[in-house]
Amino acid sequence: MKPDPHRIYPRIEALGGHRPAQAPVAFPFAGNAGLLVTYVTYAIDEPAHFVSLTQAHMDALGLDAHQLHALAMRNLVRKALPSVGAQDLVMYQALVAGNGFEASMLLLPSLWEVLSEGFEGELLAVVPSSNTVYFMDSRGKCELAGQQLTARTRLGLMCATAADIKVQARAHGLSDKVMALTPGGWQIRGSLDDHALVLGHPGREMQLQ
Repeated sequence: MKPDPHRIYPRIEALGGHRPAQAPVAFPFAGNAGLLVTYVTYAIDEPAHFVSLTQAHMDALGLDAHQLHALAMRNLVRKALPSVGAQDLVMYQALVAGNGFEASMLLLPSLWEVLSEGFEGELLAVVPSSNTVYFMDSRGKCELAGQQLTARTRLGLMCATAADIKVQARAHGLSDKVMALTPGGWQIRGSLDDHALVLGHPGREMQLQ
């Protein structure tokens, strides 16, 4: 069955997750696949679920991989970008997009450049599930109940929360990596466990950029 071209979007999934009998159209996300746990696959937006596109779908559309990518990105911008926002969780922020598009918004660097305006350091992000993306300033500070919280403490709390969400998501969990927005794209800055250890083991803190 030929998919509706207007209802095709990019979707981030975990490498090694559940796959249909026919291999979906996919490519590595954010550079070195050896360091990542996610692939981007293209899906047909349905009322209750997403269906992964396969080579047969792409052939039916008469598109190659580059054309499919461009089409899906245009649809993502049209469908999700107008409603994107950031929810302030005090110690870090949560991206809000709706319809499970939160993780897919990592594909729009220009959005993250806007979200990081005024940051003193790098924008650090975690994506434990398709509808959960947290981010923060690697050098930012905030005050809670009269106490100054360092960026290291906030990162530890963000990663601990993300790790719990990934476990609860089970097969639908995504990445256990901490990613930084850089001029060259998203780069890995360790794992959730690396930084979550900050809370219980101060001597094992990782150096923030």
